[in-house]
Amino acid sequence: MDAVILEQVLGSIHNWFTRDTYDVSGCEIVDGQLPASVSVPDGVWYRIQGSYLNDGMHLKGDESEGLTDETFDGTITTHIIPKALLAIVQEITDWCAKYGADANSPYQSESFGGYSYSKGSGFAGQSGVSGWQAAFAGRFRQWRKLS
Repeated sequence: MDAVILEQVLGSIHNWFTRDTYDVSGCEIVDGQLPASVSVPDGVWYRIQGSYLNDGMHLKGDESEGLTDETFDGTITTHIIPKALLAIVQEITDWCAKYGADANSPYQSESFGGYSYSKGSGFAGQSGVSGWQAAFAGRFRQWRKLS
């Protein structure tokens, strides 16, 4: 699952499913590991903020967790995200791999030398939202919070 897409989804629905927040000063990430003072169980998503090298969403225990060693002041927040929402985020990740280049293209249509191309209207919503946001917008209603 793409952690960047997960972070975009949580931000777009204004719901981070926050569990615990640790304000850290002089937090040391050594050998790609969080300090023992920050309790994040394996399989739990957490977000680092205030770091130069590790900001963003991470999945504890995932091989691609990829933390870079550093010392920083900021926050580490755990998130208890419903499995149903994570399944949709995986669908979005797959959708982006398949349609992302077309959906993000600035061209609606083009033609030259007997070739013609028109982008279907399925990528852009009436609100001007396009890409996965338009394709999956209705599926987030139950988790959306007011900003």
